Amino acid sequence: MRLIVAAVLALPMVANASCWTVKDLKGSSYSEREGYSRIDDAFSGTFTIVIDGDNATVLYDGLDGGGMVYRAMSKNVVVGLTTEPGKHAMETWVVQPDGVVLMSKTLSGFGGMDSTKAMVGRVAGQCK
Repeated sequence: MRLIVAAVLALPMVANASCWTVKDLKGSSYSEREGYSRIDDAFSGTFTIVIDGDNATVLYDGLDGGGMVYRAMSKNVVVGLTTEPGKHAMETWVVQPDGVVLMSKTLSGFGGMDSTKAMVGRVAGQCK
């Protein structure tokens, strides 16, 4: 009987973990390097978004972006933040029910890399 109860209690934890691969992320960005004029922007690689309870991970082509701390705000929303004296980076990711992925990112304190971008991609599949 205890084994059955333990198995039932473990089910919600497994069901709460989600993982998506995201491709075709494209949109617009405004950067200091471009005089804050709008330019078309895109990522050619694949993102992996993992949500497990309050924890989250975002990888680009299997690599950690370095320094960004991600938190799940809900079962389909992730916020990332990194900060050090004079430098800040923020990201938001939303996986819509129809498979559309919304991403925004802002960098500040990085000189010519200071920028903001808004992009839309698509869920290419569930993680294995």
